[in-house]
Amino acid sequence: MESELNNLVMMWFLTTLSLYYCYHFSAKISKGFTRLVSIFPVLVLLSVLPFNLHTFHLGASHVFVLSWLANFRLLLFAFDQGPLSPLSPKFLLFMLAACSPYKIKENPVKIKNGGTPFQVPSLILEAANKTALLVFLFYSYNFKQYFHSHVLLVLYFFHTYLNIQLLLAVAAIPAQILLPGVELEPQFKTPVRATSLQDFWGHRWNLRVSDTLRPTVYDPIKTLSARIIGPRWASLPAVLATFVTSGLMHELVYYHIIRETPTWEVTWFFVLQGVFVDMEIFLKKKLVATGKFKLHEAISGPLALSNIAVTAGWLSYTQLLRNGADQKIIHESNAIVDFFKGSAKFSTLSMAASSDPWIKEYNEAVKIADDINGMVSERISLPASGPETQRHASAIRRKITILGTRLDGLQSLMSRPTGKPLTEKEMNRRKDMVANLRSKSNQMASAFNMSNFANRDSLLGPETKADAMSRTVGLDNSGLVGLQRQIMKEQDEGLEKLEETVISTKHIALAVNEELDLHTRLIDDLDQHVDVTDSRLRRVQKNLAILNKRTKGGCSCMCMLLAVIGIVILVVAIYLLIKYL
Repeated sequence: MESELNNLVMMWFLTTLSLYYCYHFSAKISKGFTRLVSIFPVLVLLSVLPFNLHTFHLGASHVFVLSWLANFRLLLFAFDQGPLSPLSPKFLLFMLAACSPYKIKENPVKIKNGGTPFQVPSLILEAANKTALLVFLFYSYNFKQYFHSHVLLVLYFFHTYLNIQLLLAVAAIPAQILLPGVELEPQFKTPVRATSLQDFWGHRWNLRVSDTLRPTVYDPIKTLSARIIGPRWASLPAVLATFVTSGLMHELVYYHIIRETPTWEVTWFFVLQGVFVDMEIFLKKKLVATGKFKLHEAISGPLALSNIAVTAGWLSYTQLLRNGADQKIIHESNAIVDFFKGSAKFSTLSMAASSDPWIKEYNEAVKIADDINGMVSERISLPASGPETQRHASAIRRKITILGTRLDGLQSLMSRPTGKPLTEKEMNRRKDMVANLRSKSNQMASAFNMSNFANRDSLLGPETKADAMSRTVGLDNSGLVGLQRQIMKEQDEGLEKLEETVISTKHIALAVNEELDLHTRLIDDLDQHVDVTDSRLRRVQKNLAILNKRTKGGCSCMCMLLAVIGIVILVVAIYLLIKYL
């Protein structure tokens, strides 16, 4: 967990620097293709940065915020459109508009007596409410073996819904603090009350995504289609292109979660929804607008929700369940709860750490154990084999060895307490604490096949110090000879155990030597990859320079991309119109 938080801090540091560059340098370049080229490295960086996070709850949310929302808004900014234009007077407002999924309400409710709407308490209350529901879901996952698969799908859907709502509520709090005089639009508008698919996707579900896709994909495609097929049916290819784009961005989020080659189920889910919405628009214009037929909202609403539930269970969640992402998310959720429990316990114990060195050592051991748990949870997201997985496993083994040394130190500190003497109750409590921590350490060691990981007692037996003189009392010469033989026999047994210990130490040394050889090979491979990457970057820079020289001012990359997409969708639209009209 600690390494994940360090990656999070570094990611936001680089994100801030990138947006600072866009605000102070790219904004001064004329809009169009030239500005797009200037922010292109930022688009690439924001697409890659979230993949340094390996947990679901942090990584997936940052792919959504940075790789999707921020990149699309920067694309609009390149052509002087979207929420980043006109340029904000302060950099913080610019960064907030780029990364925070919020929208200012255009017609806010008037506040009497000159007051201003301030929604932070309500946003905090909403975030706390969603957090409590998520904790309840985390707890219910402990009994998932008793749930039917369809019930689990419902729980996963609510997990997704609550995660998105929590993310949007937390992200809107800084916007409300920095903009205290405005009222923000809601993120969702009761999706269960949708009357149609068009109403659900366009006006109720995750409205910030709709607000982002509308100017970047829907409006340009619709304008282009209107010139070719007329304004009546121009929305059909625009809707389909919007859903295809949404499917591809969801595929990027799914790739972050499972880290496997895409199988495109989630993309086909959104393509299918786009086809259904186009069919709905077509039927409305043909039947409803002419008064021939109209389905009541009490029927159309449940039909729309059923359509989404069936297709999502069939396509949207299949890819996650097949790759075991649900197990990873459940394990990570429990690790988060344990982390906060451990933090609370650590803060309680730290009160006494300043006066008691044993408590201080124990806190350090608990912190190491929490680090190991976090690294184990990160290991699930790594591939089954490869250099990165081997490095991660070596780091975990090293941490486990350090934890064993700490526990041995705690055991020795209990045998020679400093300061005032401990009561028997306190001594037993500390023994139980060390025993529990050692049990967890042994379990983690056995999970990584660290058969040589054991304390001294498990190798040589408990240390006993008998008084040699007391054993000779009352013995004659033959008895002394027998006692001497017994002692020599015990020494021989001890030497045999010591020999086993030396052999196991030899095996450890050989394993360390193999890991050092592996690290040497990995460093050599890394050096080779760096050279290859450097040559590729130079080649790409050369190609970009040639492309920039050949490109004329009136033609932009965005226009070419939209033209290609428009031609493809135009062919599909003409085929549909010929077939159904």
